[in-house]
Amino acid sequence: MKILIVEDDLASREYLRNAIEMEGHDYRIAVNGSEALDIYVDFKPELILCDIQMPVMDGLELLETVRSRKSNSIFVMLTAFSTEEYAIRAFHLGANNYIKKPIRQNELLELLTKYERIIKNRRIGNPEIPGRLSKRELKLHFKSEDGSMPKVVDFLLSETADLFSNDEKISIELGLMELLTNAVEHGNLEITSPEKQLASQNGEFEELLQKKLQNKNLAEREVTVHFLMNEEYCEWIIMDQGNGFNWQEMQSNLQEDRLYELNGRGVFICQFLFDEMEFQGNGNTVRVRKNFFPSEVAIPE
Repeated sequence: MKILIVEDDLASREYLRNAIEMEGHDYRIAVNGSEALDIYVDFKPELILCDIQMPVMDGLELLETVRSRKSNSIFVMLTAFSTEEYAIRAFHLGANNYIKKPIRQNELLELLTKYERIIKNRRIGNPEIPGRLSKRELKLHFKSEDGSMPKVVDFLLSETADLFSNDEKISIELGLMELLTNAVEHGNLEITSPEKQLASQNGEFEELLQKKLQNKNLAEREVTVHFLMNEEYCEWIIMDQGNGFNWQEMQSNLQEDRLYELNGRGVFICQFLFDEMEFQGNGNTVRVRKNFFPSEVAIPE
């Protein structure tokens, strides 16, 4: 991946540089948003890791400028405990994720791995469709053991017929990856959030995943995606075969002022990536929608 690190703090900057260099990624470094913008033009990064509070041009100004250029770069904010308000504003401006400071290596590497898979599976381009496509519908089924999540997301994104802008496509891509991963891991394979968090911290998540997949009853469970596109929106209904969960309680906890306490961070982020999101039934079904003509979203001052 081509990664741009934007960080004014020397210690944080070097930490990120070392971790990314060890993973073999191509990278550039900037100490503020203005410098990053100059690098961005020539380097065309696929992933931007950006601090929020910086001199000259801060992370929010850089984010807004990058998004105004129809960039398809994945943008991840680096947030400190006193910057929750800025992090929420960043989501409204088009940020795709955040990493809390101090940055933990396992969390950073997990994020890099996930985004590398997405970027590798991006299509060069979709064929142009003559005329006007007014409706498209399909159902897709895949098993937990298939392990083909990026390809599934790539296929589903291609079905939108290239009718969304670059930043909208990024939101859909990352949101579907998050929800499909939840459906497999937490739904079908019944991996609890504490289990995943502990295994990730110890670098043992792949072992946990393989252990769950050895249970044929869990491995053969399916995820079903019902996709509908019409002239107003695209909608995805994702259903797993797990036992579900108390989504009403979870939703009551998804408050912006609890940004750093959240276990369901992926679900929290998906609220910003789609125009509508709702859980249904016992929690093993989620419906998300992206409108072609979204109403303007008020950005908090």
